Amino acid sequence: MADPIVAAPSIRDIERAIEMEASKPNPNLSVIKELVDVSKIILQQSGGPLRAPTTQELVSQEVGKESKLTQALLGASTAPVQIMQGVGGLPSPKMGPVSMPTGRYSAPTLPPSDRVTPQEIQDVKMIREATPITSLGGTLGDVVSYGAIPARGIGMATGGRMMVGRPAQMADVSITSAGTQAITAPENKASAAMYGLLAGIVPGGTGAAQRVLPQGMGGVSKPQIEGEALLRQFGNESDDLVRALKSEYSPVPGVSGSAAVITKDPRLQTLETGSRTGQGQMWMPFDKANEEARFNALVRAAGTKVERDALIAERNRVTGPMREGAFKETVANPDTLSIRPVFERMRLTINELRTGEQRPNPNIQTLVPYLEKQLFNPQGTTPQQLYTVRKVLKGEIKAGSNNDIGAAAAATRKETENIVNQIDEALDSLSGGQWSDYLKKYSDMSKEVSSKTALQNAIDDMTINLAKGRVPPALSGKTGETTLSRAVNKYALKDFGAKTIDQLTPENRQLIEALKDDLARTAGAMNARATGGPGTAQYLAAQSRAKGFASQLVKTGAGLVAGGPVGGIAANVAGDLLSTALARSGDEGAQILARLLQDPRYMAAMLEKARQSQKQLNVASQVGAGAAGGAASIQPNLPF
Repeated sequence: MADPIVAAPSIRDIERAIEMEASKPNPNLSVIKELVDVSKIILQQSGGPLRAPTTQELVSQEVGKESKLTQALLGASTAPVQIMQGVGGLPSPKMGPVSMPTGRYSAPTLPPSDRVTPQEIQDVKMIREATPITSLGGTLGDVVSYGAIPARGIGMATGGRMMVGRPAQMADVSITSAGTQAITAPENKASAAMYGLLAGIVPGGTGAAQRVLPQGMGGVSKPQIEGEALLRQFGNESDDLVRALKSEYSPVPGVSGSAAVITKDPRLQTLETGSRTGQGQMWMPFDKANEEARFNALVRAAGTKVERDALIAERNRVTGPMREGAFKETVANPDTLSIRPVFERMRLTINELRTGEQRPNPNIQTLVPYLEKQLFNPQGTTPQQLYTVRKVLKGEIKAGSNNDIGAAAAATRKETENIVNQIDEALDSLSGGQWSDYLKKYSDMSKEVSSKTALQNAIDDMTINLAKGRVPPALSGKTGETTLSRAVNKYALKDFGAKTIDQLTPENRQLIEALKDDLARTAGAMNARATGGPGTAQYLAAQSRAKGFASQLVKTGAGLVAGGPVGGIAANVAGDLLSTALARSGDEGAQILARLLQDPRYMAAMLEKARQSQKQLNVASQVGAGAAGGAASIQPNLPF
């Protein structure tokens, strides 16, 4: 008896099996492929058509049943999985209905540390290429994925702290994108890297458009390019720099502070020093205006001779009657016993000067006999005589150069202050307090006169031997604040006893301190020592070498092209033309830099605009990287 015949599965049975496997949450594409192969064998044995649906066609048929949105999301979900496949060894993110609404079909996950097989790469590609919508979704997924990856290797390496010039930025974007594509592409890495190089086209085109468009349409001016160079110098500190540049600086009316003066930043000081070295003619009007503003402020504070004389006349008009009234009261007051204790103290004070620690002082020995003769004369001493002695000791009676008493009084004013106070005490006692009222009023009305006179004396000191109207070098800023401070203090600070009195009014002292601070800041910017940064001797030397090197390259290139004597002539001509062009370009850049340094608010505005233009380039770089990723995924024909 023959063996029973087992009925073979029909094509319909195989189709149902494929549908059952495809309906699972995570269909096994390998099983589907095996079923398709079985159906091919059955068709061949039965004489049926050899053409059977491929796995890709079956997957496309099932995916096509989903909504368009689901198809697009399913295609997009393959992008990060392919990136992980390209990296290899890293676990891919979990994909499926739980994490995103991709229906029953999700990209297969990769277990950690497993190497990706060609079949797994093919499985993801089948899902991605199932329909035109999934292909479009996959391409958009690549654009988004690669656009989110940092597009600049230098930025990644330095944490975003380092910024390079525009040409280097474009090269950085292209190289970084090419490297990223080569690492993340599951297959055809060399081809993907070639597409990655195209990422620099978008930011390059954006940069070119910025240079040709007017500023109102987002264009970038040459000062803005200089601003970008400054941003490269300051990096993450540029925000603080902009705030400092915007701060108010008006210590002296009419004085304009440069960027280095306002911020006191050592890098800007070095830049200004270098700018002054290379573009001194551009700084001359700026410096001259500031020098004149400082001098005019000082002259206004000192006032004219007519103004000072008017103040003195008004003081005399008001205090003269008060002094005479005090003298009349002393004559009318017969009680001289009340001042005897005061005269006794005077005697003790003078004796202490004669025998004390000041005894070796020849000026003291000259002055003591004069005081004894005038204060303790047997014929008596009148209030007017006391007042005259007081004026001698205070220096209010100008003594000639040969007057020993006047010279001795001037040299010993600190030691004789007690005697002046005792004379005032005696006169006040005799006048019933009128003398102290006179002294107070005289002192109050003398403050402005003394302040203006001290400033005028300082001006005369600084302008000696200068032509009328010339600004003294002390106000140029080159020597700092020392010369001005020394000249003013020589006349403003007076020693009275153990105290040093500042004869300047608070307003005038404030002006002097503001001038000193401004001069100190200016000197720091004018004379900053080279530290290797831009504007220093090292920088200028490097710039010179770069120009020479570029010129030499052109000469060599022209010689190679033409050859022989003609090549030599062409090389020299090309080198000279390049040297001239570089010199003009360098001069223009230096002039722009000088203008930026002289106008802090203008510099702040250019830095902010430069930051904005850099943001546009950054966005363009991300778009370029994304576009390169999308191009690599669809592999269009390149023109090279």
